[in-house]
Amino acid sequence: MSTITAPRLRPTTSHQWRMPSAGSIAAVTFAALLIVLGILGPSMFAHDPNQISLTDRLAPPIGFGGSWAHPLGTDQLGRDLLARVIAGARISLIVAISATVVAGTIGVTIGMVGGYFGGRLDHLAVWLGDVQMAIPFVVVAIGVSASLTPSAVNVVVILGLTGWATYARVARLAAKPLRRAGYIDAARLTGAGHGRILFRHLLPVIAPTLLAIAGQQAGAMMLYEAALSYLGLGVPAGTITWGGMIADARDTAQTAWWATVVPGLAIVLVVIGFNATSAVISRLVLNGRSTRRSA
Repeated sequence: MSTITAPRLRPTTSHQWRMPSAGSIAAVTFAALLIVLGILGPSMFAHDPNQISLTDRLAPPIGFGGSWAHPLGTDQLGRDLLARVIAGARISLIVAISATVVAGTIGVTIGMVGGYFGGRLDHLAVWLGDVQMAIPFVVVAIGVSASLTPSAVNVVVILGLTGWATYARVARLAAKPLRRAGYIDAARLTGAGHGRILFRHLLPVIAPTLLAIAGQQAGAMMLYEAALSYLGLGVPAGTITWGGMIADARDTAQTAWWATVVPGLAIVLVVIGFNATSAVISRLVLNGRSTRRSA
């Protein structure tokens, strides 16, 4: 039995292709570097991120009277900020990316099912998305987090279950016009079931658009995780996260600004990196669509 696949886009011609800006490349590179450091970093640096040294308490970073012993300074307990930012990257990034995957999986499934089948399932998908969008995202996350034992898994589940509506709407709008496409009808004629059509033939066509949204949502998830950690509702106490670092340093923010600025800057830069990645993917999608229309 022959296999029916979605039509492939032709390679983009040189006059249609536009290189990403230098800023986008730098942001994406920085985000990728920080992800690598978050995975490998703790084993690459001599400083223990939890080591307390009161003699080095609130040491400033280099350029502001500090030394290379602590390039980014120390916090109120004398812990090295560079080591803590790198150690915190692991949990913050794992939570943000995992929550994005959970939300994307739920939303894409609901959206594709509603858009493909139509009828009552479509109305149900729209209704569920409207309900989820109507409820304040952060309020729900904070309320549920406050009633559960703090853990990274709970944070991922909470963020994932309250962040799927955007994916559902986009997947539904993308799937609805494709359900009567020629290659989908051909797949039905070959005996392909609904599941195979949805995930083998339909999903790959709309995946680039969904990946662009995922880049933006990953940055948002990181901000929400940082907010929950700042409020003490995220991961367990003692686990290093960027939001938790800001919360720990809030009492010394006026006298030792670097203790809050360093983790805050890390959050900002990674969110920018995720958004830049999303912009690059979006540009690739638009280029591909332009090529298909001109073919």
